[in-house]
Amino acid sequence: MDLARVICLALVVAGHLLMLGAFVSSHSVLVIERTLLLQPWFTPVTWVAQVMPLFFVVGGFAGARSWRRMEAGGGSPAEFILARIQRLSRPAIPLFAVLALAILVMQLSGLAPAVVAQIMTGVASPLWFLAAYTFSQAFLPGMAALHAIAPLRTLVGLAAAAVTLDVLRYTNHSTVVGLLNMIFVWLFIQQLGIWAEGGWFAARSRLNLVLLAVASYVTLGVITTLGPYPANMLDNLNPPTVALAVLATAQFTILTLLHPLLTRAMENRTVQLIVAGVSSRLMTVYLWHLPVLAFIVGVLLLTPLPMPAPGSVAWWATRPLILVAAVLALVAISRLLGRLERPALLRPGQGMHVSDLITSASAALVIIPPFIVVAFGLNLGIAVAGAVVLCAAVLLPRGRLLVGPLAKRELVRVDQQHDAAQRERDPEDPSSPPLQERRRDEDEERKENNAVPRERHIRGARHHR
Repeated sequence: MDLARVICLALVVAGHLLMLGAFVSSHSVLVIERTLLLQPWFTPVTWVAQVMPLFFVVGGFAGARSWRRMEAGGGSPAEFILARIQRLSRPAIPLFAVLALAILVMQLSGLAPAVVAQIMTGVASPLWFLAAYTFSQAFLPGMAALHAIAPLRTLVGLAAAAVTLDVLRYTNHSTVVGLLNMIFVWLFIQQLGIWAEGGWFAARSRLNLVLLAVASYVTLGVITTLGPYPANMLDNLNPPTVALAVLATAQFTILTLLHPLLTRAMENRTVQLIVAGVSSRLMTVYLWHLPVLAFIVGVLLLTPLPMPAPGSVAWWATRPLILVAAVLALVAISRLLGRLERPALLRPGQGMHVSDLITSASAALVIIPPFIVVAFGLNLGIAVAGAVVLCAAVLLPRGRLLVGPLAKRELVRVDQQHDAAQRERDPEDPSSPPLQERRRDEDEERKENNAVPRERHIRGARHHR
């Protein structure tokens, strides 16, 4: 599963590299285009290369397994959710701060507001993932509990809700209604991962898996041809549609079929090191890869070097060089900021009470900034506010965790003193000293009384003899 996540991330980075085309026109106007989308062959490729649904299934699998281990060790849902929130939100704080600084610099340099907005819309586009993934992970313990009670009804209920919202969206042509499917589509896809963690996919025969993958792709063909869904899976991403749920089923089924091959690949020491290194900085690489690509392209545009037209043969030939430069920059950034993804304060079995209210508030604070970016775009005010809100999301539970243990120890000490005083006052308390002393006196008196008849019996026996 870790290898699958790394492969998904590599495809996302490569896809965005090939997507980003920029050049300065003859009228000295900056033109930004999504070069990859202009290629006629790209739409069918998205049926395989659009891997964000697969990422959510794998995330559901890994999250369910992590939650079961934490639960077995005595951890609470709030502890699990808070640990996930901390790991997802902390790498995003410096990103929002840097984006705010970049917007300020571009505005002060005299760049047209429309161009600044266009650049920031593209650079900030991956932030939708932070909102959707945080929301899904926050609901994972609850969805795992529903899966344990009624697995099929839970999955069908999520699917029915997603279909209903899509019907309302396309009937009323309402994008706002479609945004609500960030709840049901991604929860459905994550639920597939919970099914996989329970062994459902692994228990199917290879023939059944092949049939399921074929059926999923046939369904995808029907709903994109006869139905309202775009054939390009990128166009189904925001707002998410039911087409992504069907695609997720097909992709994870294929991943299950490839399990023996991936297992053999993970036996290689080099692959293990790469997967371990990237997995520990996954969120950092994802959040920073597009700003890094945009920065590299922007710097090249400012140099006197000739820039090939996007989509030309020369442009395609220079993409590997841009990719190498981006990877080197991401390595440097991940070494600097990757520590923010280290496990948070809470670990299974700590026995520390975590407030459900604090956890819920922290989750909401993480979701709000990227959701606003998805809905309204990114400007200076939103970038600054996003950094502040994310800081609050991280620090809110921190204050609770620092004060909580001290207060708890003080309460325990006061309770112990109170119990000792109560035992002194209460003669009926079995552990109170007055009752213990009275019982000790009674036992000694009983022994003395028993000793008198025994002495008389011994004397009588001697006299008789």
